[in-house]
Amino acid sequence: MTTNFNTMNRRKFPRFAPKKDMYVLHHNFGKVIDISMGGILFNYVDKEYLQGSPPERGILFGYNDHYMDEIPFETVSDTVISKSPTSKPVIKQRRIIFGDLSVGQIQQLERFILDNARIPQLAYDSQLTDENIPINIICSSSKYISFLSVIN
Repeated sequence: MTTNFNTMNRRKFPRFAPKKDMYVLHHNFGKVIDISMGGILFNYVDKEYLQGSPPERGILFGYNDHYMDEIPFETVSDTVISKSPTSKPVIKQRRIIFGDLSVGQIQQLERFILDNARIPQLAYDSQLTDENIPINIICSSSKYISFLSVIN
């Protein structure tokens, strides 16, 4: 139990589940399990014919044609979560951290998360505008907070 607590404390950003289906393209096409300002977790079907290591950049797809491309990705882990001895498809789970994001990419990612993720703190808000978005819910790293305090 201590290990889980320590693992949770190492995370710099809160994680959010998608409101609706959210997908990622990173060497494979996968379904996003959770997303944060620091990275994503997704499941995918391993394609044996895809050789080599995943690319350094990927694409996120939300609903309503909302997407982000050219996002710097770094694979943290890539593990098998389901493998049947009788069937060929192998389901894997990949953890990605985002690489160095530009100021514009940080803003896009914030908007992408607000538009596509289920944020419990915002469940009672009926409408958000650019003036009243509580960015501190998403960002907890001093690097991003200092940036956000300048633009607000």
